[in-house]
Amino acid sequence: MAKANDTLNLIPIPEKITFKEGAFSFSEKTQIYLPKEFESDLKPYINEKVKADLGVSVQILTEKKKGAQIIFVIVKDGFTQDGAYTLDVSPKEIKVTSNSYAGLFYGFQTLRQLMPVNNGTAFEIPAVRIEDSPRFDWRGLMIDVSRHFQSKEFIMKQIDVIAAYKLNKFHWHLTDDQGWRVEIKKYALLTEKGAWRADRTGIAWWSRDAATADEPKTVGGFYTQDDIREVLEYARIRNVEVIPEIDVPGHSKALVASYPMLSCLDDQEFEVAVGGKAPDNALCPSKETTYEFLTDVVAEIAALFPTQYIHLGGDECNKSNWKKCPHCSKMMADEKLNDYEELQSYFMGRMNSIVNDHGKKMIGWDEILSGKGAKGATIMAWRRNRFTPELDAPRGGYPTIMTSYEDVYISQVQGPSILEPEGPRVVLPLSKVYNSEPMPSGLSMKEQELVLGTEMCLWAEFTPTESHAEYMLYPRTIAQSELAWSRPENKDWQRFQKNLPRHFLRLERNGVNYSKSMYSVYASYAIDELHGNVRVLMETETDGNEIRYTLNGKDPDLNSDLCTGMVTANIRSLLKAGLFNKDGKLLGKITEIRLR
Repeated sequence: MAKANDTLNLIPIPEKITFKEGAFSFSEKTQIYLPKEFESDLKPYINEKVKADLGVSVQILTEKKKGAQIIFVIVKDGFTQDGAYTLDVSPKEIKVTSNSYAGLFYGFQTLRQLMPVNNGTAFEIPAVRIEDSPRFDWRGLMIDVSRHFQSKEFIMKQIDVIAAYKLNKFHWHLTDDQGWRVEIKKYALLTEKGAWRADRTGIAWWSRDAATADEPKTVGGFYTQDDIREVLEYARIRNVEVIPEIDVPGHSKALVASYPMLSCLDDQEFEVAVGGKAPDNALCPSKETTYEFLTDVVAEIAALFPTQYIHLGGDECNKSNWKKCPHCSKMMADEKLNDYEELQSYFMGRMNSIVNDHGKKMIGWDEILSGKGAKGATIMAWRRNRFTPELDAPRGGYPTIMTSYEDVYISQVQGPSILEPEGPRVVLPLSKVYNSEPMPSGLSMKEQELVLGTEMCLWAEFTPTESHAEYMLYPRTIAQSELAWSRPENKDWQRFQKNLPRHFLRLERNGVNYSKSMYSVYASYAIDELHGNVRVLMETETDGNEIRYTLNGKDPDLNSDLCTGMVTANIRSLLKAGLFNKDGKLLGKITEIRLR
């Protein structure tokens, strides 16, 4: 694998690479052959990507003729995993072989990465044989569009990017306290009222005052069912399964603002949350009208989304109103429920049945394990430390998706907090994402088989714009591709970080914003009272580059002092530090700290 590390720049790294002699010469005259069964889907996609990547048009054949040099072949045997493929490059031809559409699609993604980043009409592809298959079946990304609505075009753009890195699940967090984003035809108020909130732009998320009834509600948006069908078709061609989330019984302020009778607080009116905390945001689990309403919602969602899954949340439910609710007291007595956790599991159990009745499987966050659980559901295990759902769920027989908030919650900033946009104070750098391990230790082989895979989550409290959202997504989502696809023994942080600049060029070519926080300098210091000075420690997460700094207020350059260890400085000096490559190029932002 060493030679591949140095020359091919492939992400995610394939399972096996064998180098051969020579190279394949690509030109505008190169012809591509596709099986006719994939003509309607794969042919326009390949045409689009070759044109966008290389600036050339090539002839794509669906009838076997002599002369095709790039050949896509479907076989019945030889592959045991969905998405597995071989890519065989020789001087005479390139052959992509699989037993599925997914495998041909992924073979093409690897072939794209072997081609030039920028336009080229003639070039060579090294002769190589790649045998590849995914580690996990579930390779996901979640984007929250409730806190800040994003356009369907933005969603499709991200699906296009993640598909190129072999991620195959897009989890669409469509509802929460701050907005309901999916059209439900039977209940028009969900989008007429629930999709809009009062404007608090410019006010920190956790410092926002609640909306009043007479304020204009101008911030928001929603997707029509036709919008969603367009996204679904776009995703289907890219082998991405779209999983909708309707978050209940908590995180439902936009829902109860639209239909207050679903709350425990009879006859009370609510407003869609504007940010921060959202009290009174839970549905009543003890009114039959709640289940009748949600049955109708699930019916429309199930008919709209072809996925086998519907995510129903179940997380962070504030039960304070349940404890004051006569309906809940009666329900607990009638059903012999011991506590409010069992009341929530009663709710999730009924919802699980409703989802099953529509031919779907329910997914929930790991809080649905509490009480009596929700047998038959799939668990997204996000909590850690005093909670151990990553172990409890598979040990309890639940199919489990690993979504650790410590490793893959990319709403957390990714560089020194003084250089990053507003966000949680916890730093989740690229290297920590890459070096995390989705499969927890301590599971038996049988329990490990219940781990479906891993998913990265972008919660949207702090991402009001498309550009900001992309900044948080990339390159950490590219690291997610190796977590989910590649075998642990093939992962290598040194190789990955060296390969990324080429992938940054790919993102730039496609108009995708990304962060360079991996090139930031982390600086910390302590006052040395004995000697009347300051001791400064500077670090970065990448290797092979140089930290250069100044203490006189000037921006550092290639001629500035080189950091080789602990730095001693005068108190109240202005430290400026940057990371430079060997050619003297500043790679990231300059860190600036007053030492006092």
